[in-house]
Amino acid sequence: MNTQLLEYVIAISEERSLSRAAERLLVTQPALSQQVKKLEKELDAKLFRREKNELLLTDAGKVYVNGARSVMSIYQKALEEINSLKRESRRQITLIYNNALLPDFASAILPSFKELYPDVVLSTVNGNISVAKDYLLGGMADLAVMASREPSHSLLEFIPLKKEELLLVMPADEPLARDFGEMGVNFSCMQDMPFILNQANSFFRTLEREIFRNHSVSPKVLCEISDLDASLKMVEDHKGLAFIPRSMIRQEQRICCFSMDPPAEFFVVIAYHKGNVLTKAVKDLIRVMLEVYDGGVSVG
Repeated sequence: MNTQLLEYVIAISEERSLSRAAERLLVTQPALSQQVKKLEKELDAKLFRREKNELLLTDAGKVYVNGARSVMSIYQKALEEINSLKRESRRQITLIYNNALLPDFASAILPSFKELYPDVVLSTVNGNISVAKDYLLGGMADLAVMASREPSHSLLEFIPLKKEELLLVMPADEPLARDFGEMGVNFSCMQDMPFILNQANSFFRTLEREIFRNHSVSPKVLCEISDLDASLKMVEDHKGLAFIPRSMIRQEQRICCFSMDPPAEFFVVIAYHKGNVLTKAVKDLIRVMLEVYDGGVSVG
């Protein structure tokens, strides 16, 4: 069942903005606008009206969103029952995570979990937020650990695990490093320096675009890469500059790293499908992850 269009309309109704909804859904604003116009044409009714620079639901839109939420609820419960049957038959938990966000998985999380459940297979997939979201909404994964600007989502339950920050990273012997250490990062000094950026559909690339926009910079892009360990190695080899999560930085690396103003902060969250009844093994896996990171992040 394709629930994408339902999710699109729900997101716009909650964000009250095409641009914010598009960023949350990881789609382009023109593509989202086109989908809404196509739907309104099929329904022969306007779903949104603009008021004071916000998109508000029309009466028809309210009916559609209420129906969409009901359909999503039924769909989620059906997926929950199917996934429960699958888990019972194979004693397996599928976890989607990004190596950069969960560096302690192999050393701390996995050993602790296997002590509790030696017979449960913990199947892992290394993926970004787009992959995690597809797996969770498609019923192909039990949990995901992923990055998010906000600790909440319309269709997924989020448990904040830790707060992270994307840092500017450059070679340790880069002449600008001393100046930035004393006076802070100045992007005007880096106009001609090459950047190693994350892939276009990634969460980190969204943060990178925001950083450049805040500082009115059009970066010189050396390449786009999904492997942040490879990005760090390229920085060490003087190939360019990069943005790397703080948790990946090690003292032995031949690099300097800097916070920016404003800081590029985000949450690392444990996510699962809303309404799912979690098995005891899945709940204990969540507990292990929270214990590794001192109980997670309190948000208010």
